[in-house]
Amino acid sequence: LKTQHDRVQKMAHMRWKLQRALCQYVTDTLIYITAVKDFREMFSEWMDCRETEVVKMISIKEMAHKIDPTFTKSEGNWAAFSKFMKSNFQMKAESKLAELEKNLGEVLEETLEGLEKLSIFLDAVEKLAVTSLQVFTQNQMLFLPEGISFDDVQAVIRTAQLICPLLLGFKRDAKAFFLPSLHNVEVLVYQLEKYINSTEKIVEDLAYR
Repeated sequence: LKTQHDRVQKMAHMRWKLQRALCQYVTDTLIYITAVKDFREMFSEWMDCRETEVVKMISIKEMAHKIDPTFTKSEGNWAAFSKFMKSNFQMKAESKLAELEKNLGEVLEETLEGLEKLSIFLDAVEKLAVTSLQVFTQNQMLFLPEGISFDDVQAVIRTAQLICPLLLGFKRDAKAFFLPSLHNVEVLVYQLEKYINSTEKIVEDLAYR
């Protein structure tokens, strides 16, 4: 009898652990869905900010080009420029370029803040893409909050799975890439525009779910 009692207690404990793990799994999934929803709601503002930063970076590049037309073509030219052109005019040009690079750094600080918000969203989408559909089916062990249906959750998971390949385009260290270098402004603009376009597609796809 004792052995049977122990077996029953062990099974009850295992069921409790399973139920607890299931509840945590559901809770985490709902948190990811909330993160996706929150970013979708603020996306228009987020995109406006990033597009404004693109305009500012292009403006900085154009101003740098006016100061020295050879500057934006290659770093080698800039090195030669710094080494051999020591007139007062050139020293003033160096000072203006340094100020532009400082301005670029300020713009990129805002960019990185925006990309940090994007990272939270993309991480939630990635986690939803590997979430089990089978868990979110009608059963007596699982209850969802009022206003959220199993079909809704499954739809978000399926969409995340479909758009998951788009996430590969964001797999880089933003802080290491978006550095304030006037020589790389064109690359920075190109990458940020690519992020904007890819994010817009992801958000649009999720908006239909």
